[in-house]
Amino acid sequence: MKTIRTAVAAAALTAALAGCGSPVAGTPAAQPAPPPPPAPTTPPPDPAADRQAIETVFHDYYRALRARDFTAACGYNAPETTSRLLADLHARGVEAATCEEGMTAVYAIPENARIVEQAGKNATIKKVTVNGDEATLDWTSKVDGKTGPGTTHLRRVDGRWLLSGTGAAAPTNPGRGT
Repeated sequence: MKTIRTAVAAAALTAALAGCGSPVAGTPAAQPAPPPPPAPTTPPPDPAADRQAIETVFHDYYRALRARDFTAACGYNAPETTSRLLADLHARGVEAATCEEGMTAVYAIPENARIVEQAGKNATIKKVTVNGDEATLDWTSKVDGKTGPGTTHLRRVDGRWLLSGTGAAAPTNPGRGT
């Protein structure tokens, strides 16, 4: 009995599937499916907008440091920059758990604060080079009456340019990179 039910079910299924491609008389023919919507595309890079955003991050970062707004300054750091800052401080015997604590420790040494403030205040951007989601900003600054070059590396993270690379703290002399 089971075998007969199975055979009948298989025949019904075969008939149903066979009928799927055959229209019933008087019904309209099947229409092709509409084309899929175009895949979203990333807008082409805008070099002028990238340059402006990179310069803004650079100036806003140093403005935040001069104001001792370490929360804002740390907001301009890519994750690896904060990790590097904390590791560098740890290697010097300074324990800091957050970027803000690290910046506070750096600024606790008056000479560091003075140099960072001079470097940021007197910085002149010379060149911005963008290569995809990475950028290099070349600049000069005067510290203690001496002008020297600086280099700042940035990386686009979730659409925002952030400081990356060798560290976000201003150099102790303008010749060291950020």
